[in-house]
Order: sequence, then structure tokens, then C-alpha cells
Amino acid sequence: MKPRNGLVLLAALAFSLPAVLLAQSSSDPGAGTWVLNVAKSTYKPGPAPQSETRTYENTADGIHLTVHMVRSDGTAVTETSTYKLDGKSYAFTGSPDIDAIKVTRVNDHESRGTNMRGGKVVGHLTRVTSKDGKTLRITVTRQTASGQTEREVRVYDRQ
Repeated sequence: MKPRNGLVLLAALAFSLPAVLLAQSSSDPGAGTWVLNVAKSTYKPGPAPQSETRTYENTADGIHLTVHMVRSDGTAVTETSTYKLDGKSYAFTGSPDIDAIKVTRVNDHESRGTNMRGGKVVGHLTRVTSKDGKTLRITVTRQTASGQTEREVRVYDRQ
């Protein structure tokens, strides 16, 4: 290899490394499709939904989340958001309870989020992907409009 070609290769690597690191820092180890295990989940005061499927996709714009849920009363809803793990506010659509989320990475398997409605904090969540990648647990604490505290521990199985 000529010295000039080596310099070009070195420059190409130097410019591509930040892009690779940026892509890795925004990726989600929980990427994939998850189905709610209602029997292993708790909803206080309740009730639990009939079913829920969550899909997380790593995209160039961040993590794209799609939630398909059938609520306890049989109402089907779809919620979506595309967000980054940077603690900034991102739009959340399809929910009557929240309109924005802020998410930060704690470590390779855990992230923490803040749920917002009209610019105000209405809840917090912690999402943990098991080390074997087969289980996802989301713990949610929120205040209802009437001031009641709700706590949910949702357990999902990877599909």
C-alpha cells in the first residue's frame, strides 16, 4: 500500500468512527417485539389491559415505539413515538394520558422515562431488559387527574 493510500484509509476511519459510535449510543437493546404477560404483571389499582404488544425499532431518527393495546373495556388503541435516549422531550401520540416522553439510558439494559402531558410531568417509568434478552419489565408510577397514584409493573415476553 502506498503511503498516500494508507493516509486516505486512516482519514476515512477517523471520520466514520464517530458515526458508528453515535449509532451505537442511540440503539436500543430492547429492540424487537414484546407481548404483555398479563398473569405476571400487576396494575394497582387496575384493571389490566386485555392485551398489549410493543415493538421497538432502532432507526436513523432514534428508537421508534409502537404499542398496540386492547384496554380492559375492549377498546383498541395504538400509541407511537420516535425518541432518543438523551433526556429531551419527544412527541407521543395515541394516548389520552400523555403527549410527550423524555428517556435516558441508565446502562445497557435499563432506561428511565418521564411521561408528560401539556408540558407537565404526569408519571415516571423504568424499563429493564433482562440480561438474557427474553423478558422486558416496565415499572410505571403516575398521578391521575384526580390525584390518585397508580403503579404498574408490566412484564413482557420477547416474540
